[in-house]
Amino acid sequence: MLDMLKEALRSIAHNKLRTALSMIGIIIGVAAVIGVVSVAEGTSRSIRQSLTSIGSNLILVSPGFTRGVGGRTATALTEVLEKEDADRISQLCPSVKYVTPVQQGNFIVQYERQNSMATVMAARSVLFDMINVKLAQGEFFDESDEKAKRRVAVIGREVADELFPNGDAIGQTIRITSGSIRQTYVVIGVLEKSGNLLFLNPDRSILVPFASAENRLFRRKNVSMIVAQAISENMANQAVSEIDSVLFEKFQSEERYRIVSQDALLETVNQTMAMLSFMLGSIAGISLLVGGIGIMNIMLVTVTERTREIGVRKAIGASRRHILLQFLLESVVLTLVAGLLGIAAGFGLSRLIASIGSIQTAVTPTVVLIAVSVSIMVGLFFGVWPAMRASKLDPVEALRYE
Repeated sequence: MLDMLKEALRSIAHNKLRTALSMIGIIIGVAAVIGVVSVAEGTSRSIRQSLTSIGSNLILVSPGFTRGVGGRTATALTEVLEKEDADRISQLCPSVKYVTPVQQGNFIVQYERQNSMATVMAARSVLFDMINVKLAQGEFFDESDEKAKRRVAVIGREVADELFPNGDAIGQTIRITSGSIRQTYVVIGVLEKSGNLLFLNPDRSILVPFASAENRLFRRKNVSMIVAQAISENMANQAVSEIDSVLFEKFQSEERYRIVSQDALLETVNQTMAMLSFMLGSIAGISLLVGGIGIMNIMLVTVTERTREIGVRKAIGASRRHILLQFLLESVVLTLVAGLLGIAAGFGLSRLIASIGSIQTAVTPTVVLIAVSVSIMVGLFFGVWPAMRASKLDPVEALRYE
């Protein structure tokens, strides 16, 4: 077998240009598959990190959608959930540890001559027990601030940098405006930079007590969403069921609200990204098919060129099996080398994509193993016919070939 491998390598190296041209299809195919799958895997990891880093066992309740009538599309129900629904969930759902109504909207925030566009989120102080946000300076607002309806705010890192580029934000008064709404809030805390989370971008957000903002800033009874946290991971499904029972009793229709647990979101993301990886990988894999056909054509040409050599080998005792294995091994070595070069190119493509954009990429050992396996299978599949053709040559006719 070692002699056959050496012979295969010599044969491949004999015509370097033809070998290189025949490998291009496989190299491009493997590189494309690895590049595409690495983007899908990196995106999946980024989304999963966003879902899990904000906290654990979270449950989001949002308004549902009305069905389209007369050809119209479904529209969001904007006046469904109220803060009293959060209170009822807190009272009637024993599997729920924390719950808060949430109001949110985009506002212009000002400090002296500095302006910033930010998302203002009004919530109860238990939100800080539910989500993983950390303070760079100051403190969070608490229940006493809620009861006193104090106009205090915890601002995101990017907002703080824009409003206070040269000074300390703590204790400063900011103006939050939108149309006729103009309210002042005192900054008591600045968040550490953290990036996008599940339902919140802390870096560009301003968190304020719900009681102080519902009438001053939002001036509406309905809430944007309700955020709850189950007692434990094992109780998450039970908590969802309890919340569903409470809301269904009020609305008598599951279409008027939506309940999504963190686990359900993670499962959906995993399934979606797995399907996306498969589809994109399959599309990129078409070039592997083209490359395999190219390998088969080259091997057929090689068999024709080496017809006399095959006749000599058979004349001195080489069996059909030996000839078959020899050419099959050459095909596999050719595609394997191309596959390894494609893997290297795929790594480079993945790094290039990550460097020129904000897309996260990830090349997993599984993808590399699959790429190597597919390369070998392509060599076997497309090398069988040329190898069988070589093994079936009649030695007398082969020796006469010029």
